[in-house]
Amino acid sequence: MNQASIDILRVLERTHYHPQIELLSSLYEHIEVETDRFKDEFSIHCAPGCGTCCEHFNPDITTLEASLVAAHLLVDSEKRPLIERLYREGVDEGPCPLYDKDTPYHCTVYAVRPLICRLFGASSSCDKNGRATFRRCKYNSEGTMPSSLTFDKPVPMMQHYSYALRGLDEGNVDVLSKKVREMVEQLQFLISLIESGDDDSPLAS
Repeated sequence: MNQASIDILRVLERTHYHPQIELLSSLYEHIEVETDRFKDEFSIHCAPGCGTCCEHFNPDITTLEASLVAAHLLVDSEKRPLIERLYREGVDEGPCPLYDKDTPYHCTVYAVRPLICRLFGASSSCDKNGRATFRRCKYNSEGTMPSSLTFDKPVPMMQHYSYALRGLDEGNVDVLSKKVREMVEQLQFLISLIESGDDDSPLAS
């Protein structure tokens, strides 16, 4: 489990968010191992420094995923200024508000990025006949991944992980900017209570 998730779980230890976020973090950890193996085995890699996919959509995420992102923005003091981006005019229609083209890795919440961001270009998808297939990202003009693949053995499939996520979180799905705003507002109050009642809280000043 990465340090960002460990810090979040420590802050929310005595809340009802803790067990759900712990399960989500474990699912993400499993996905990371599986997709890394998949990419290495089939030579599937994004071009160095590419973040073009993030420039073109505001990802859909679940309430639980938004809770993890919101907690990360609140727990890590260096990330708190990013919350302002979620309230900018028109952000719900534009690219991901947590994408930063001027940084080397672009994603400002990479450690807690949602499922779609972990799987896009890093897993197979299910075709109309139920077979696992892979198609090169349309933005990958550098050719750092195969144009297409079909598989005769089990491989990470986007739909399977989506089902696993929905097994943890049956709440509504909405665009990242809206969902994370909603959860920031909920968690901000909760974390302020934790902070005021716990001198050892990582958020204590």
